Order: sequence, then structure tokens, then C-alpha cells
Amino acid sequence: MEDSYDWVVRKDVVAGLRLVAARGKSFDFLSRPHHLHHVATLARAVPELRIVIDHIAKPHLSKSLRVAPDWQKNMVDAASCPNVYCKISGLVTEVDPENHATSWTSQTFVDHVEVVLGAFGPDRCMIGSDWPVLRLTGTNYREVNLLHKSLISGLSEADQVKVRGGNAANFYQLKNLD
Repeated sequence: MEDSYDWVVRKDVVAGLRLVAARGKSFDFLSRPHHLHHVATLARAVPELRIVIDHIAKPHLSKSLRVAPDWQKNMVDAASCPNVYCKISGLVTEVDPENHATSWTSQTFVDHVEVVLGAFGPDRCMIGSDWPVLRLTGTNYREVNLLHKSLISGLSEADQVKVRGGNAANFYQLKNLD
């Protein structure tokens, strides 16, 4: 098994992802901050592939709540590719991933979410619940839903609707949701 994430930009993987795109499918890119630079590389190599960055690339919230410059730079670079979206999810499990004992509030995440919303805009962001994994933290779906509502409360109502579900429905090409 390779110990780096460089495999995702190998020629054979890119060729495989071109086949995924040709079939109209998307790619959920589960990344850590040190892999995030590959998102833009891959998005430019396969511009017809819809890519979503899962869990805002899992910033190291357990180490610092400040936005890391490299994470921000790579997130903005990924956002410069129109085929890349970002999923606002997986936040509460990153505050204390080993013990899940550290408390959090919406303020814990606001700076990172502001970077994501600023880079991608409300048309290419979506909420993800991170259920059932969030249960490891003793948090429930209702609490995380309230967290997400708080984090996007500065958006217009129309943009909140997009981020809470409309963008995901479009990205994943979901039909008949009424």
C-alpha cells in the first residue's frame, strides 16, 4: 500500500476517472490537508469529472482552530476549478478525533467554513451530515443540523436552500425528490 496520496494523480488512475466521468458519475475526494493540493491537479486533468471535496478536507482542528495557510491556498486553488464542489461535513469529529471529548460550538468552525463559502460560493457548497460517524462524538443529527444552519445563516434564504440540499441534488444528479 502506498503511503502517500500521490497515487490519485497517476496516469492509470486519471484514465479510470475519465471513464467515471464518461459514465456521468462523480468522484467524492476524501482528502486530508496534505493531500488537498491534488484536487486541483485532478480537476484540471479531468475537467469533465464532477468532484466534491468531502469534509472540507478534514482540517486539523485538534491541533489548531486557526485556518492553516496551505489548507486555505489549496482550497482556493481547488475552487478555481468549476468542476469542484465542497461538502461542509465531518467537522465535529475533527475537533478531538482520538477521544471525542473536547467541546465545540459553531465558532469552532466558522473561520474554515467562511473560507470554503468564500472560495466556492453558495452554488458549489453542500451540507453533509456525517451520520452515523458523528455519533462517535456523542453528538446527534439534530445538533449537527443546527450547527450547519448556524454556519450558513449569513447566506440569503435562497442560497441556504442550495447549500442545504439543492446543490447536492444537482451535483449527484438526483431526480424526483419531491
